[in-house]
Amino acid sequence: MKTKKILLAFDGSTQSMNAAELCWELAAKHPIRLTAQHVVNTVGLWQLLNFELPGLTGSGPYIAAHEAMSKELRSIGETLVTIYDTKAKSRGLADQCVLDEGDAISEVARRARTHDLVVIGHHPSKRDPLPGSGQDQNGALPRYLTHFSMAETLTRVLDKPLLVVQSQTKPWKAINLILHGHNKLEDSFRAGVELAAFFNLPLEINSYFIGDASEADIPDLKELVDETEKLYPDLVLKTRQARLWPNSDNAHLAEVACDPDALVVIPTFECGSERQSAFGTGINLFVRYAEVNSLLFYPVDVQESHLASTASSAAAAN
Repeated sequence: MKTKKILLAFDGSTQSMNAAELCWELAAKHPIRLTAQHVVNTVGLWQLLNFELPGLTGSGPYIAAHEAMSKELRSIGETLVTIYDTKAKSRGLADQCVLDEGDAISEVARRARTHDLVVIGHHPSKRDPLPGSGQDQNGALPRYLTHFSMAETLTRVLDKPLLVVQSQTKPWKAINLILHGHNKLEDSFRAGVELAAFFNLPLEINSYFIGDASEADIPDLKELVDETEKLYPDLVLKTRQARLWPNSDNAHLAEVACDPDALVVIPTFECGSERQSAFGTGINLFVRYAEVNSLLFYPVDVQESHLASTASSAAAAN
């Protein structure tokens, strides 16, 4: 089986540690080559400090602050890389760990080009933790109302599969593939099959229809199921249908990703300059609302040639 190259984007958070633990566990069981990356986000830091034109003061104090804070962030990054290396080696893994500098999103996207999968830790948003207030316990507005997290931003721009780890993740018991409508149906199906075969897990295909839509609108998967059973006779595969009732803030999308024991796979498609789910919504909404352990966003329109070659290889092997 072909080795998968995984890029782990990490910082010093608990969520990053959870993502690293998952990567190490997967690397111990499957043919995986793991690279860990920490980015000193000097560009983001400058965006925090910079003004288009100096007003009450000149730019000197801000430049000095940027240089001082960048130095501290580099020091923290070097410490994180050392700690990561130590923990990886203690597990018998010879991971590559790199320290980059620049814009965090751009640097992750740059390294992602030579990898098969990107993994990142993420702290899920909590909507209205204080009833009726719309504020967190510190009096601030919820993060999703003011800016996207790094994981949310990556789902919008990255053209490689992105695994978002939101909490400590136990070994997956199945692959849970989410389908809706006919858009890139065959490629989405193959993506789920390829992942289930690689991780040696059962595959559950979940076809959703929204509101008053007719069940007759759900695509017939029989031919794809029959083809898969011939190519992968040992793969455990089942399908089911379910109805979702939409609400105003799209929180119903969390219902499709509510299996804590499975790797939930959501196919994505390019729409203009961003990516969308099969439900026609921004992918970041799943990251924002679904509080499951792990979500995998799979860009089937970009990966379709790879999926086709995988299917051909399986056919040849049989």
